[in-house]
Amino acid sequence: MSDTPELVFETDLDSPPEKVWRALTVPEYLERWLQPPDDAKLTLVTSKDNAELTYRLSETDNESLVTFEIEGNGSGGTFFRLTHAPAAANSNEPLPETLMLAA
Repeated sequence: MSDTPELVFETDLDSPPEKVWRALTVPEYLERWLQPPDDAKLTLVTSKDNAELTYRLSETDNESLVTFEIEGNGSGGTFFRLTHAPAAANSNEPLPETLMLAA
């Protein structure tokens, strides 16, 4: 397990949650958000429709989890939280409630 702490970024976006969700779930748009290195691979780990997505980001010598959380902010926009944390592949931490297997 890495000693690297997680990175959390929060902001309000002008676009409605449905538009932000689309940007996070359409692969071409997601690559624009994350801009992963050419040798990186993104795998969907969990999904709660229109609320939360977690991707595993696998690079040559590193794995991490990128979680997007969104919700309406009451003014037509979206509260947006991105958490980038080291993957805990060898830990005893429980898996997320919603586990999706890669097809």
